[in-house]
Amino acid sequence: MRAKRRASILDAALSVFAEEGYHASSVSSIAKRAEVSKGLLYNYFKSKEEVLLTLVRDLFDYAMELLKIVPDEVITEERFREIIELSIDIPVEEPQRWRLYMSLVFQRDVAELLMQEMAPRMGTYMTSLSQYFQSRGYEDPMAAMRVFSALLDGIQMHCLLDPENFPREQAKQHLIKQFT
Repeated sequence: MRAKRRASILDAALSVFAEEGYHASSVSSIAKRAEVSKGLLYNYFKSKEEVLLTLVRDLFDYAMELLKIVPDEVITEERFREIIELSIDIPVEEPQRWRLYMSLVFQRDVAELLMQEMAPRMGTYMTSLSQYFQSRGYEDPMAAMRVFSALLDGIQMHCLLDPENFPREQAKQHLIKQFT
């Protein structure tokens, strides 16, 4: 029951943060959306910031699980293709969740807070990707990794905004051709 209530609060928070913006939202609005009292919400989370950070950590962990990310993984060309495929398909499978997440991370003040929190957690994945690009002979593998990540973000966004018309399969093939 406790886990179900916690999940309900986090789902409500994601919706409220995405609709109202993080700073304009309140613990009261989250509690109301989750259909719990404000006091009960505080039994689960100490602050609105803790709700946000928990939400993002949970979504990040979920995405890393779906992508089958292993710390300090040596990424082969075959594995890199799998990462591309999964990275583009995962948001499409749960569009509402990922649209809300994207709207949240594109709030500048929230993005800064999240980068401080998530950078250490993303470090090994970023290092593995950078090593992949280094093994492919890229002069600046870190820059290649950042460009690749930005392209994935953009493709994911387009898949979420226009799923019927965006050429998802062609985008995958283009990335594979470009980076393998």
